Amino acid sequence: MSTTTAVGEKDPFVRLPARIIFTPRGLDLVGSSPSVKKVTSRDGLPKEGLESESYNAQTIQKLVMKSCIEEINVSLPDLLRKRFEIISTNNLIVYGVLYKKLTPSLARTLFESSVVKEYNRKNPKNSIVDLNHISPQKVEALQQNNPELIEGMKRNLREIITEKILGATSLNEEDQQARVRALPRFLDRVDPRIWFIFYVISHTGFKSAIERTFASMIYSYLQHTQIATHLSNLLMEFIQNAEKAHFERLIVRHGLADREAVDLFLRDAENRRKVTALAQKTMQMLELSWTMNPERNTIGQQYRILISISNYGLIDERLSQQLARKMKTNTDGISLASFYGSDEEDGKLGAGLGLLYNSYLEDICRQEGIQYRCNIYPEPKREKTTVRIDMTL
Repeated sequence: MSTTTAVGEKDPFVRLPARIIFTPRGLDLVGSSPSVKKVTSRDGLPKEGLESESYNAQTIQKLVMKSCIEEINVSLPDLLRKRFEIISTNNLIVYGVLYKKLTPSLARTLFESSVVKEYNRKNPKNSIVDLNHISPQKVEALQQNNPELIEGMKRNLREIITEKILGATSLNEEDQQARVRALPRFLDRVDPRIWFIFYVISHTGFKSAIERTFASMIYSYLQHTQIATHLSNLLMEFIQNAEKAHFERLIVRHGLADREAVDLFLRDAENRRKVTALAQKTMQMLELSWTMNPERNTIGQQYRILISISNYGLIDERLSQQLARKMKTNTDGISLASFYGSDEEDGKLGAGLGLLYNSYLEDICRQEGIQYRCNIYPEPKREKTTVRIDMTL
């Protein structure tokens, strides 16, 4: 498969060296590929998967949506230079789960809505109570014979929802733009059967009511995009802290600089290249992994994502407990700006912006009824310190 990209085209490949481990379902789908081999999981176990310097983003997202991927793990001497690729990977995983949950979530809300209940009351012979009761032949006929109608419905809803997003004073500009960008992709992933329901009901006296209901449903579901935004921010903050602790350990152990001079040492690009090469030579790697195991970790329509960031070096029990308490600090009313220029010591896991992003995520997940935990702990057997973010969408 060629990975050449023409000038001006978006590169479909994410240039992040990674091991991709498949679930049993994934192996049924791709197991015959000669690229599939034994690769090492985050826990050091041999698993069936792929190892590559890059991967096709669209293909991986489709595999996530089909519950075919158990884990994506990365092991590199440094991670910050791969910031864009890490955020892209995190987003495609989170959005893949959100796309997967979109149809059941919309269907549940739709069938519980007053407009569908009223339509069913007035049309008992043609009542709509379940997606599986809708004729596939009728859905296919609508798609083939009137594709412009579906595109017109999407376009109209996109205008209504975009106006609502941009008029929401409770949203900051970053969240507004994230939702506006995500909106067309979510509309394109709405199940054709749901568009069929919209079409049928909109051709009755319930046109404006079903339009309002649809716009409200999609607008509400787009709130989940905040999770991807803040999760990526939190992830990169923890990676920055882990990389600094990782480099500091190497620099001090190999006598490249005193602990107090580490920051100054790392500001020099050549020094940074030296310590990165040293990490590579001594196999002292930073580890990052996303685990999504539907067979063991998924219940019903809930999907669990486990993210781990590990660096060599252990924190003691006292510091572990101190950081655990810090993660629970009340940050109500604290803005991002208040963390710039802080006197707090740099590079400590759970400090600074990481604390604030963690608090934001906790608040968002609490409001949305999403299970969320973030822990920092030592792994003595691996001689590492690990941050673990655990989220069930």
